[in-house]
Amino acid sequence: MKIFVGTLPKVMSEVDLQNLFSKYGHITSVYIRKDTEKGNDLYYGLVEMPVKKQALAAIKGINGIKINGMELQVHPARIGEKNRRHSGRCGGRREYDPSEEL
Repeated sequence: MKIFVGTLPKVMSEVDLQNLFSKYGHITSVYIRKDTEKGNDLYYGLVEMPVKKQALAAIKGINGIKINGMELQVHPARIGEKNRRHSGRCGGRREYDPSEEL
């Protein structure tokens, strides 16, 4: 399961993030990225944990803790999903397709 970790302090390294999550179980990968879009200096991380139960425990245990005055925002990553604000779909009813229930 991939986990998104938002509002990371600039001083946090991938090793620090791995140490934080390793208390909850095995970690496959850790990645930190600086988002400079529109002049922002936002840091976020992605942590991958293969055991869903451990990943959910890590999310529950780490979400909201403060590191260097920054409150971490931790939730399952939405990799590959479109941004809901720009999905191009403008309400209305979706056509019912009974084959989707099979």
